[in-house]
Amino acid sequence: MKKYLIMVASLLLSVMGWADDKPGLVVGITVNQFYPEWLSIYKNDLGAEGFNRIMREGKKSMADYNYLFSQTGMDQATIYTGLLPVSHGIVAHDWLDRLSGKRVNNTESEEYVEIGEGDSLKGYSPEHLQALSLGCMMKMNNLFSKVYSVGMNPEEVVLSGGSCADLALWFNEKSGKWVSSRYYADSLPGWVKEFNNTSASDFFVKRGWMPLAEEEGNSLMLKLKNKVGIGSSFYYDIAQIKRKFNTYRVLKATPYANTMVTDLAVALIAEAGLGKDNDTDLLTLNYSSLDYMNRDFGVYAKEFQDMVVRLDRDIARLLSVLDAQVGKGNYTVVLTFSEARELLPEELERVRIQGGYFSIFKAVALLKSYLNLIYGDGNWVVDYDAGQVYLNRELIEKNKLAFKDVQDRVADFMVEFEGVGKVLPAYSLTRNAFSGGMEQLMQNAYSQKRSGDVMYALLPAWVPELKDREDIYFRYSKRNKVPVYLFGAGVNGRVRKECNITDILPTLCGLMGIPVSYTSTGESLME
Repeated sequence: MKKYLIMVASLLLSVMGWADDKPGLVVGITVNQFYPEWLSIYKNDLGAEGFNRIMREGKKSMADYNYLFSQTGMDQATIYTGLLPVSHGIVAHDWLDRLSGKRVNNTESEEYVEIGEGDSLKGYSPEHLQALSLGCMMKMNNLFSKVYSVGMNPEEVVLSGGSCADLALWFNEKSGKWVSSRYYADSLPGWVKEFNNTSASDFFVKRGWMPLAEEEGNSLMLKLKNKVGIGSSFYYDIAQIKRKFNTYRVLKATPYANTMVTDLAVALIAEAGLGKDNDTDLLTLNYSSLDYMNRDFGVYAKEFQDMVVRLDRDIARLLSVLDAQVGKGNYTVVLTFSEARELLPEELERVRIQGGYFSIFKAVALLKSYLNLIYGDGNWVVDYDAGQVYLNRELIEKNKLAFKDVQDRVADFMVEFEGVGKVLPAYSLTRNAFSGGMEQLMQNAYSQKRSGDVMYALLPAWVPELKDREDIYFRYSKRNKVPVYLFGAGVNGRVRKECNITDILPTLCGLMGIPVSYTSTGESLME
């Protein structure tokens, strides 16, 4: 009788989709602005227990984001909701709020201020996210599941954890400490405060940055040579730069940012007891690839090589901690890439491919002059952002112009610029259902409430020009397809070779043995 009951229970669990080896902890890793080919280019420079272990022991699928462009936070929202931007609402890093006439950041909040040693005048929250996230599905099925999110940039962290995260932690550039917001708690946990007291930021600032191989050689002469510019490699005096600009932001442009994320994650796993019981937990980690300095180096630069090697060590250290504290076979890792790096025009020129930098600033200046000639003087363009132009609807209505005709004029004018491949008026995105091509990518990234009135896409060999090195509004990636790696508990059998990025959420739900969100559009990667 007992055997019969066990067989029935097992059958019921199987039918319900519960995994026999469901993980105690799921670790979601996104690496921002990474060039996925680096894993092949530098494979021989990588150790056996980091990226190579995940690629060797895990499963790989090529995922398609299936929308026009990605910016900070957009990809994380898509991964952890299983929905496209048109549905989850995070259509850009910022968008124009037409009622107030001001830009709205995808996570910035005046209501929920930062906690910790940060900027108390503002904070961040997932209030603009319009969908259930993976963390929400976990909490709805088991209140004892824990959800944490860590990274340097608040947008990535907040949108990875979603509205049900126990805590989201990001780096404050002013204090050099880890902070959160009142959306999650009234104050930081004691262990985070103690962690901040270790002054890790100051340690890395004083350390400076040179290649790992030379740093480990502990050669003072090599450091001095590189510092004065006569070495064969590079050396960056981070302390000097920090004094000049008076901000810890400088650390984001170094591999130490990833090391700091890993340090905090290791402490969090222990302090929060992640993966220690039968209630599956979630930890999302967001790494970066030299952040705002990403365009300053070619893809084969020594700085990038060093960043990849150091990140590999961080990944190896993380996996080692997971093995020891959570247990082999008791955790699952999903690793993929957000806002993936594209080749720059100067890199493409080496293989005789003609590209360039498209300046939306110059294009809009000419567009404004053109509209003034056609319709008379007026502020016809109220804002513009990544891939979109916002028109002055009130002025158009006041002049009794057909809004559709103005959109068409703007689209016809914009498409003539060199580097522009496709321009669509917004009305065509709301009245048609595109099944492929650039039109579908635009439609998947379009929100009738938040997006612009005209959408444009650049040709493959063209990238947007930035206002300055730290420009976040016009920095984006057109690269849609990136690899996804699944590693650890439950990753058995075959995995589809190609998928959509929205398939990650139902895959993880299946591994955890919880229902997939009814809003999700994806399907499990497991065959």
